[in-house]
Amino acid sequence: MKPLRLEIEGFGSFPGNEVIDFAALAHRGLFVVTGPTGAGKSTIFDAMVYALYGTLPGDRSVTEIRSQHVDHTTPTRVVLDFEMGGFAYRITRNPPYERVSKRGKGTATQTAGATLEALGDETSVTTGSIACTERIKEIIGLEAAQI
Repeated sequence: MKPLRLEIEGFGSFPGNEVIDFAALAHRGLFVVTGPTGAGKSTIFDAMVYALYGTLPGDRSVTEIRSQHVDHTTPTRVVLDFEMGGFAYRITRNPPYERVSKRGKGTATQTAGATLEALGDETSVTTGSIACTERIKEIIGLEAAQI
């Protein structure tokens, strides 16, 4: 699996909308994710695993991934574009979180969701957390525990 682009919003140590363009780095061959302690390096890898499998490495709950630095108006989501076997895919996933209610005052719980699409093929869309995870396992050939 070759990551192409990662978008993180309201996730872990990233309260805003951050985009990492791995494809721009790929022309140099190998690259390294570096930075000082606490810069968010592990969060980048957590976001990729979460996008693909809907889980976090280790025994952490997905309820822990919402950034503590956002209010109820900011969504929590990850979008990962990746290539596997010559095909490009986009997986978008969000955990359950509290958001502003769409029908008035207060908050409501946004349910977990996922969408997987084959880029360039509008007819190839999978929706739902479980269905997307199962399809990812087929595409990549690995389960979350094997990463």
